[in-house]
Amino acid sequence: MINNLSFVKNLFRTYLSGESNWTFYSFSGNEIDLDPEKNFGLYLHVPFCKTMCLYCPYYKVYFRQELAEKYINAVIDEIKMYAPLLRTAKLTTLYIGGGTPTLIIDGLMKITGIIRRTLGFDGPIGIETTPADINEEKIAMLMDMGVKYLSIGVQSFHNRFLQCMGRDYESEKAIKAVEIASKYKFDTLNIDMIFAFPGEGLKELKKDMEIAVKLSPDQITCYPLFTFPYSTIGRFLKLRRLRLPPINVRRKMYYFLHDFLEAYGYRRTSVWSFTRYSKIPYSSVTRDYYVGFGPGAGSYTGERFYFNTFSIEEYVKALEKRLPIALEMKVSKKLEKLFWLYWRLYETVIPIERYSVMFGSNIYKDFGFLLNLIKFLGFVKSADKDKIVLNKYGCHWIHLLQNYFALDYVSKIWSVCQKNPWPEKVKL
Repeated sequence: MINNLSFVKNLFRTYLSGESNWTFYSFSGNEIDLDPEKNFGLYLHVPFCKTMCLYCPYYKVYFRQELAEKYINAVIDEIKMYAPLLRTAKLTTLYIGGGTPTLIIDGLMKITGIIRRTLGFDGPIGIETTPADINEEKIAMLMDMGVKYLSIGVQSFHNRFLQCMGRDYESEKAIKAVEIASKYKFDTLNIDMIFAFPGEGLKELKKDMEIAVKLSPDQITCYPLFTFPYSTIGRFLKLRRLRLPPINVRRKMYYFLHDFLEAYGYRRTSVWSFTRYSKIPYSSVTRDYYVGFGPGAGSYTGERFYFNTFSIEEYVKALEKRLPIALEMKVSKKLEKLFWLYWRLYETVIPIERYSVMFGSNIYKDFGFLLNLIKFLGFVKSADKDKIVLNKYGCHWIHLLQNYFALDYVSKIWSVCQKNPWPEKVKL
């Protein structure tokens, strides 16, 4: 059965992308294939944590001051290596993720200063952190750094779910952290929430959302509990120590979130996010093209995907000679278009004219079968010559497809790269 599903998936993606060989190979060049006329977002991966959350799949290590100092110096070297390539590019945003980036707040002040001076960056900065690492002093430093978008990984206001994930704070601390951040004038304050915990029902989810809307953040992003096989919680599930709610309950939770948050004045701005009508939606992932700094960071130029080595030690060592890229995958023009469409489906709105401007072709000519299929299946709220907008049913199905396709690819790449810092290839 699994082999049959994989065959269908591979057939479907080949039809849509025109590519049958989705494989990352060992990086063999000296610099990335980058068109300086494009707009690029910047990403900085900070892989340090004080505790390891059971569900988190991203590259991370326990915080040690001496290792953090090596990381900071190496990141600065990497940024300087990119300076000649990015000198004429339009740099739109900087997103700082992790890990827990605010653990090296002084280092971040130094790194962002280098980014501004060396790359000529003057756009907005977004950063993520946890309630355990928020206080008045750090929030003030983020404001001084020029952070416009702050995302706090609350995840839940139920202590038993926080304990289940290995979080090192209780709900009172999470509430206090959001209250502190709310006093400052960020353009958008987002809180991340998780649903579909083992043993969770609609009653517990409703309580979480009631507390969330009472705190009144600008944006609430709700993810299901992802279970990557190589994460700690993935191993627990494999051992059958934890059981997620059945799929019909998770579907009801997804629909509940949509209806509840819309009733409280939020509009859906992605498959996962709901934003106040007066605020700018903010996402850590929806950039057309981006360049990543730090171990485990990815870059996407439209022509290629790249991933840096998933090892701080190897990252530091590589930067003595060259860029620390471990893997690359060539991207065809059809795949570039498909990738753009994927993220517009993630945002739940497909702007027709923007596609024409970017690619010089008609989106219905390139992907008419797919677009007509989602209309036929009842996934579309409205469609005209300007845009296609998904309804909540369509959003639910897109999130399921995201789990089956994108998260499966993430799982394959991450699992290989965390075992081997310089893999020969990763076949998706």
